[in-house]
Amino acid sequence: MDLRTLRYFTSVYEELSLSSAAKRCYVAQPSISAAIRHLEEELDRQLFVRHARGVSPTREAKELYPYAIKILSDIQTLQTMFEEETLRIPLKIGLMPFLSGERIGEITKKLLEKIPGLDLTVVDWNEAADARIVSRTMVQPNESFHKLWTDEYVLAMPVGHPLSLQKTVSLHQIDGVPFISRTFCDVIEAWNSTIQEQGLTINTKATFSTEEYALDLIAAGLGISLVPSHSTALRSDIVTRKVKDINLERIVGLAYRVDQHLPSEFLTTLEEFEHHYKGK
Repeated sequence: MDLRTLRYFTSVYEELSLSSAAKRCYVAQPSISAAIRHLEEELDRQLFVRHARGVSPTREAKELYPYAIKILSDIQTLQTMFEEETLRIPLKIGLMPFLSGERIGEITKKLLEKIPGLDLTVVDWNEAADARIVSRTMVQPNESFHKLWTDEYVLAMPVGHPLSLQKTVSLHQIDGVPFISRTFCDVIEAWNSTIQEQGLTINTKATFSTEEYALDLIAAGLGISLVPSHSTALRSDIVTRKVKDINLERIVGLAYRVDQHLPSEFLTTLEEFEHHYKGK
């Protein structure tokens, strides 16, 4: 049992959601899930009951929580006891849904390393924030946009799905195939237009607004879905295939008000990531 696992546990306990805990801890949701499973195996106790709306703590989790809080609090006290006072730099960043958890984790880690005193808060894309990591299509007239990477849209499906045996999939092959839809999709108009032009039928089985639930349903074999290529990078239970009849992509970057002052180290770090991601 380590401190990171305890932090993940307390975050899930307080948020009652694996995806919300992942945002709070600046990591991908599978990392949170794996840590909780490992802790449950180590203690030989179930700590959370998973359900469609999130998770609920078990009696064992309720007993563990105050001890975990005390341990983390004591460690924090030890860490700050000998630290020099550092000027805090508050910064709130909004994130659009279905971003690569791996890439957001990399960016967050580097920002915290490069900017001493950075007090970073992550919120949803439509909440008040100093800057937002969003698709270019979501940029407001009063915002500047700093490109980070390009996402290609692909079909996501469970391992072993018949379509996964092919390198690419044609649109006609998904006619009538069970489909998991997402309420938030920045290429949905182009996708629907193409489907209608081809005279195809999308057999929608469920519609979700969150990445965690949509990807879990795909992995469970309940349908396929159109997703950004990097959003499934950490999922070993999902495979993706290109659609050869249509090319849909989005440009992801940092949007911020033209009158917004951001730390110079912040923009410099993002420029490093733009060069790092170029061509990937």
